[in-house]
Amino acid sequence: MKKGILFLGLLSTVLSSCTPIVRQAVMPKADNQVSLVQKGSFYFTEEEEKFIREEAKALGIPIPDREEIRRFMDYYLSNRRFFELTLQRANYYMPLIKPIVRKHGLPEELALLPVIESAFNNFAVSRSGAAGLWQFIPSTARRYGLRVDQFVDERFDVLKATDAAMRYLKDLYSMFGNWELALASYNCGENCVARRTGGIDFWATQRFLPEETRNYVPAFFAVLLLARDPEKYGLSVKVEGLSVDRKLVERDTAVEEVLSEKNVRENIFRDLNPHIRTGIIPAGTYVYIPREHNMEERVERLPNGAKLIIRE
Repeated sequence: MKKGILFLGLLSTVLSSCTPIVRQAVMPKADNQVSLVQKGSFYFTEEEEKFIREEAKALGIPIPDREEIRRFMDYYLSNRRFFELTLQRANYYMPLIKPIVRKHGLPEELALLPVIESAFNNFAVSRSGAAGLWQFIPSTARRYGLRVDQFVDERFDVLKATDAAMRYLKDLYSMFGNWELALASYNCGENCVARRTGGIDFWATQRFLPEETRNYVPAFFAVLLLARDPEKYGLSVKVEGLSVDRKLVERDTAVEEVLSEKNVRENIFRDLNPHIRTGIIPAGTYVYIPREHNMEERVERLPNGAKLIIRE
């Protein structure tokens, strides 16, 4: 999908920013990510290894018993606090993302792909210009119906971007017939994967793929295994709720008008609506506004790790 993807390890900010400006982060070299442990010296006991194998069988996406996956599990647990914050932000978005995944008939585990793409930071932008939770580059975003221009960038609209990402992933799965190659294609593009692997088993052909793509698939599988039962690994990922209304703006409207009418602070509006790029909301654009009962709590900032529940 793009080069220079965002990655968990180096994202420097959290979702609870008070400004609409996007953040930039890059994926560190893969060798640095997996060199924390050597072959045969993993963190997991024999009992834990058995638990991991059993958990892998229970997921909607088949996960093989691979050393590469366990190395990334160890890496994430070695960076426990940042990984916890990322999973908290993931839980914040789950009420939005999972229904869209189910609507498309895809495995719910795909809802966690932004852990790898953006660390669930909806303000994230890569050096190559990929943006939002799902890290679409402009051309792919437009191919899947997202508006990207000087006024609105729907790559930052969680609902629309998620729907586009699911349609893209569905196309990739139809093309390759398995999730390893589909996920690899989401990272480096379907033409890259087709050309370098010939559509043959990912694990047998991964050496022909770019380094970051080789690590993208096992890293995601590691996330799935850890996120299935985070408490077992000592991860605290509980979040509080925040209810939000999704409103269609029917005419060109100044942001200030919406703030005044809905009694919303600008920082919380910008946190919830990073797809609005100027002081004007174009007609036909959706915006997200905290429900009135939230206003009683005098919300001044998007809670880090809060659960977002949108009602239309």
